[in-house]
Amino acid sequence: MPDGKVKRPAPWSRFFRRLWRPFLDAKEKALISAAIAEMEARTTGEIHVHVIGRAGGDDILDYTRKKFMDLGLDKTAGRNGVLILVSHLDHQFAIWGDEAVNAKAGQALWPRAAEVLKSHLAQGRHGEAIEACVREVGQELAAHFPQDKPGPEPNQLSNEVSES
Repeated sequence: MPDGKVKRPAPWSRFFRRLWRPFLDAKEKALISAAIAEMEARTTGEIHVHVIGRAGGDDILDYTRKKFMDLGLDKTAGRNGVLILVSHLDHQFAIWGDEAVNAKAGQALWPRAAEVLKSHLAQGRHGEAIEACVREVGQELAAHFPQDKPGPEPNQLSNEVSES
């Protein structure tokens, strides 16, 4: 018989629920992919988002640099690719840009993009966090690597969020 009390789940149950629930659902992935497509329509640069569970004990920047090369972002025509990598179980992220991005955008881009991502992630809004970071990076790429020709630039990489 109900006693009028609300039964609260055990504290450990939230931890296990997070393990079974995907970090990003299909709707969030679709919004991120749409943001990537929208931003890439304004620039010759490439943006890619990759989500992992854990970096496996590696330094997150080293892991991101390796993943950047594994995904072929170092082979873009303008050397202006950017990888946004989120390690959700480690509660870490990294943003890695190719040499042309670093030369033109300088170091001003990275703290801004990281702060946008960090502030939304801290509130548990994972999809919004990554989408906002994509838009921040995309605006900077559009300023330094504008789309010169009318019409869509050939997409060198998939706009889909990848996971491993």
